[in-house]
Amino acid sequence: MKQLTKSAILLPCMLVMTSAIAFAQQPAGAPQSARDRIFVSAASGASFGPETAAVFAGEFAERINRSNAQAYLTLSYHENLMDSGIRDDLALLSTGLTNRTGIPWHLSGRDRGVALVVGAKYLFGQSSVRPYIGGGGGIINVKRTINDPLVGDVTSAVLTEFGICESSLTSTALTRPLVEANVGIAIAAGRATYVDFGYRFRRAFHLTEPLDFGQFSAAIGVRF
Repeated sequence: MKQLTKSAILLPCMLVMTSAIAFAQQPAGAPQSARDRIFVSAASGASFGPETAAVFAGEFAERINRSNAQAYLTLSYHENLMDSGIRDDLALLSTGLTNRTGIPWHLSGRDRGVALVVGAKYLFGQSSVRPYIGGGGGIINVKRTINDPLVGDVTSAVLTEFGICESSLTSTALTRPLVEANVGIAIAAGRATYVDFGYRFRRAFHLTEPLDFGQFSAAIGVRF
């Protein structure tokens, strides 16, 4: 966990440094077309903090009044956001049930998340390599499931009878507010395509404990 925390702190700094170096080395030519107004991309990567797991996302962005600013809407799917403390509790519970029943238990949990965020970002310069910063807010829907390989879904039993998980998260999906900050670099890769490497730090509120996690992703998109 300490290593993940260090990575979450260092990664945005590395992105900013890389973006700044690339931007400084980019020639003054090859400006982005003034006609480019709409940007649509698909991304994949990893979320980390509570758990390192896959993330998939799609983004729609629009230039604001021909400026370097863009308004964006992002929809992302997070495979697992479960905290390590809860996974440890499930392991202890598995051991206790195994000792009590004589039957091997192997409980595992997953917090799947779907987030919808609207925000704005500012892209520096007009070259084909453009670092950016931004931020926004929205909502995240989280659904917790707990399974045993033999028994199957035991989410309700674990939450109601053993109470080792936050009472605010049940087997029913829960929606909470979310804010994010992001940094990255967008690179033109043709007349109408681009690639984007970005990092987002996100926090969800109104759970028993705030849910903090980072997200690194690589995207490919088209611009109109």
